[in-house]
Amino acid sequence: MAGNKDSGYSRGKHTSQEQSVLSKLKSMVKTDAKVYFIMWKFSPHLLPNQSIKTFADLKGNYKTFTDGMTETSCNNWLVEENVQTAVKWLLKRLHQAKLIELYDTYYLKAKEDTNAFKAFIDFSEKFFTDEKDSELLSILNGIKADELE
Repeated sequence: MAGNKDSGYSRGKHTSQEQSVLSKLKSMVKTDAKVYFIMWKFSPHLLPNQSIKTFADLKGNYKTFTDGMTETSCNNWLVEENVQTAVKWLLKRLHQAKLIELYDTYYLKAKEDTNAFKAFIDFSEKFFTDEKDSELLSILNGIKADELE
């Protein structure tokens, strides 16, 4: 199988079907400076260079920031619709990651305590609810019966 090119294995290539956070944000806001600023402000642990703590560090590490860009001027980007959409997307992804952590925490506690077990069951029901069904139901709930005819 070592010589078979069609073995189904990728040799050294990243095969993830999902866009990286960096590329997803870039598709939403279009500029590298805005992407790095958003990541620094809301999820610095996801930056390629995780040693960045201050805006000066950010500006010094990524040459996409020009001399005229200050932290204050970059904060003004937060009122732009596409930046708000990108921030909301990122925060939603971070929220989902936190919910997964909570799920694991509840699970471990549920093995030891009946009250924690009930909380785990309640949390699980909400956690695994299909979001698309909920969105559809909320849309349908807003439609009057006479509009359906």
